Amino acid sequence: MTQEASADEKSEIPRASNNETLKVLANPIRMRILGVLRVKGTQNVGSISSFLGEAPGAISYHLSQLAKVGLAEKVRNAEQDKRQSWWKASQTATLVESSDRDDATEEEAKDFFRRSAALAYEQTYERYLDALPDLPKEWASAGASSDSVLMLTPDQLKQMNSELDAVARKWAKKGAEQLPGAERVALIVQAFRWIP
Repeated sequence: MTQEASADEKSEIPRASNNETLKVLANPIRMRILGVLRVKGTQNVGSISSFLGEAPGAISYHLSQLAKVGLAEKVRNAEQDKRQSWWKASQTATLVESSDRDDATEEEAKDFFRRSAALAYEQTYERYLDALPDLPKEWASAGASSDSVLMLTPDQLKQMNSELDAVARKWAKKGAEQLPGAERVALIVQAFRWIP
């Protein structure tokens, strides 16, 4: 989660505030693994491997890296096959905030993370475009993609981001009802100073 959250919500969302966590999270495969765990819940290495089309050994390695920085954790459950390695996300979101500090190493790690996230967002949209011809007509026509260049002050941009976040949270609550026919929908919001 890289969007603006309310003060109360921000206090509940773990921050990726150290360089090691940012570097681990900046790997595109790890971002996808963490996304699978957050969306699908507890999974074993084999199911993640199958879902992402990556080798089980690679998935295990990336899970161990996520675990080292507290983003994922192994789950031990008496009902699960002991020969399989089961994992879950440690939290539902991770907040990466800008800071006023002049820490060049931290800013470099944040830059690397942001660029990796941008690539992950692009790949997510490309997977959607690849699947679009096979989606049911109602899903294909319901999607949206748009862009605008607005004239705003920094304070107005922050206010707009906060309002967009409130809209996303409102619809997330509606989605919790899990109505018949409901599916996961990606919402990626990026609002930033336009550079021609």
